[in-house]
Amino acid sequence: MNIDSLLREENSRRKKAIKKLNSYLTNPGRFSILVIGLRGTGKAHWLTQLQKHHEAYSRNLESITFINALKSNHFTITDWESTFKKSNNGLLVLTDIEELNKEGQATLFEGISTGEGGKFGFNEKIYDIRIAFTSTKSISSLRDSQAYLTHKFFDRICQFAVKFPSYHQGDRNTWKDFKKTWSKMSFEEHNHLPGIELKEWLENGSIILHGNFRDLDKLAINWHNYRLQDGIEEEHILELVKSDFNDFYRFPEHNDNLKREFEISEDITWNDNLDNFKEVYTRFIKEKYGSLKQGAQKAGISYRTMERWANGRGKKIE
Repeated sequence: MNIDSLLREENSRRKKAIKKLNSYLTNPGRFSILVIGLRGTGKAHWLTQLQKHHEAYSRNLESITFINALKSNHFTITDWESTFKKSNNGLLVLTDIEELNKEGQATLFEGISTGEGGKFGFNEKIYDIRIAFTSTKSISSLRDSQAYLTHKFFDRICQFAVKFPSYHQGDRNTWKDFKKTWSKMSFEEHNHLPGIELKEWLENGSIILHGNFRDLDKLAINWHNYRLQDGIEEEHILELVKSDFNDFYRFPEHNDNLKREFEISEDITWNDNLDNFKEVYTRFIKEKYGSLKQGAQKAGISYRTMERWANGRGKKIE
C-alpha cells in the first residue's frame, strides 16, 4: 500500500528514513532490521504507524510487540520461545539493543538465526515473525567496538539499517512537529495553538532539542500549564517556558563523541576491556588529527604501536 498519505507533514530527511523503513518491513524476506536514532526521533512511533498501516495486508505485520533489551537480560530460551510464539506473524521490536548483555546476545543469537524459509526459533525454526532492533547509539559504536555488541551479534541484527534524523542535523520541521504534538495532547481548556513568538523561537536555531519530539512534548505541556495559572498573561509565557526548559527539563546532549565512546563492560575480562579501549582511542586519534601518524606524535605514543592497536594486533593473549 502507498504510504504517502502518512508522510505529507514530514520533512525530506524524515520521509526518506520512513520510506526506507517501510521497504524493509514489507520486504518478502524476513531480515533483521536495525533502527538507530537519538531519543525522540520517532523510531518506535514509525514502527508502530507502519505496522498499523500494513496489518490487514501483510502476514508478518499482524501485530507489534515491544521488549526493552535491558529487561530481557534474564530471558532463558524458554522465555524467548514464548515471546516468539506470542509474536508469530507479527513484528517483534527489541528496544535499546545495546543494553542486552553478552550472555543475552549469545542466547538470542540462536533464536534469530533463520532456518529454511526464513523462519525463527530455537529447537525448531517455526515462527513467521519480523524482528527489528532499535538503538540510540551511533552505528560505529555498535559495529566497530565490542563494548556494546559482539561482532557476531551485530552482524546478525544489522541485515538492514535505517537512521532517523534529529533536529540538529538540519532540515528542521520543528513548528509543524510542535503542532502535531499540541494536537496529540488534546488539552480540554485553552487549547488554541501558541502564537508566532514560539514558532520563531523553535525555528530560528537558537534552541537545541536533543530530545527531539520528547522535548516538544515538554514544551507543549508547560506552555499549557502556564495558561492554567491565574495572573500569567499569554505574552509572558514564552520567557517562562524558555527559562524552565533550559533550567530543568531539556533532554541531555547525546554522547556520540568518540572521546566518550568507551565504556567498561563487566561481561568481559580486563584485557578485553583494554583492547576495546585501544580500538576506540585509535579511532578518536585518527578522527581528531586526520591520520594515525600525526595523532601518535600528538599523543606521545609511537606510530607503530598505534598502528598495531588500529589493526587489532596489540591484543594480549590469555
